[in-house]
Amino acid sequence: MALFPQYQDAKTDDRFLIGQQKGALPFYISCQYPGAHYPMHYHDFAELSLVVEGRGTESINGLSHDLRPGTMSLLLPHHIHELDSDHSSPVKLYSCMFDMNILFGTPYESYMNYWFHKIGSELPSFYHFEGEQHDTVLRLIEQLMAESKEARIGRDALLRNKLIEVVTLLLRALIDGKELSAVRQNHPNVRAWSILRYIHLHYNEPISLNSVSTHFNLHPSYISRLFKEHTGKTINDYMHELRISRATTLLQASEMSISDICMEVGYENYRTFARVFREHYSMSPSDYRMSHNHPVISR
Repeated sequence: MALFPQYQDAKTDDRFLIGQQKGALPFYISCQYPGAHYPMHYHDFAELSLVVEGRGTESINGLSHDLRPGTMSLLLPHHIHELDSDHSSPVKLYSCMFDMNILFGTPYESYMNYWFHKIGSELPSFYHFEGEQHDTVLRLIEQLMAESKEARIGRDALLRNKLIEVVTLLLRALIDGKELSAVRQNHPNVRAWSILRYIHLHYNEPISLNSVSTHFNLHPSYISRLFKEHTGKTINDYMHELRISRATTLLQASEMSISDICMEVGYENYRTFARVFREHYSMSPSDYRMSHNHPVISR
């Protein structure tokens, strides 16, 4: 099965840009029906969600779980996920999107840094809250929603504190139920998703098939075959697509020079960047920028 998840960039997301323009906390919350199918995607911000109505399924890094009222999911940046709702009972959920660095403001939250980064590896990415626990987290999420609409003194401090409280309750639940983890590191499918996520995290660095094999302590030919079976592409081709996709976002949404964009997305050589870009879009990076109404900034 070939996959190429959509990339959602905070730099082009109006919800984050509005907050940044006002100097507000990089945090956004909404209550929504995501639709019958929300396609596979990933982004450079964290996302916390709580289902309040309906049923469906969610896939995070290749592992699927049921969605029902009380299901809370926590996605780290670059976790790859998609969602399907039951037609007869569509999912309605709260979604909090935020820069995860706002959780790590003081030494007193050191536990947060330690456990937060184990989500999706040593800890599951979701938990089904019930009873009093469900009532508590729902109340906190509702308070987050109400506070986000305010423009009163201390708004951002309260948002951050309530977010830390919700995430802490989730981490406690996940740690207490650690034996329920659906993560099976030795399963080939989980290996493939681990490799895929590693590439999504490091595609703008000088990585190669050999460096990936060294990181996972697996033979290059095994990784190459597994990755091709799972994505339909070689690691090299997949990285080119990630890099060029990121470059198009920067060309449209930033004022970075093209040479800086070349370096930002992981190309050390501009000629290689320009050649690969032309192979994908049949035009140069500067022509692409001009076609999207941005002035060319010299190299």
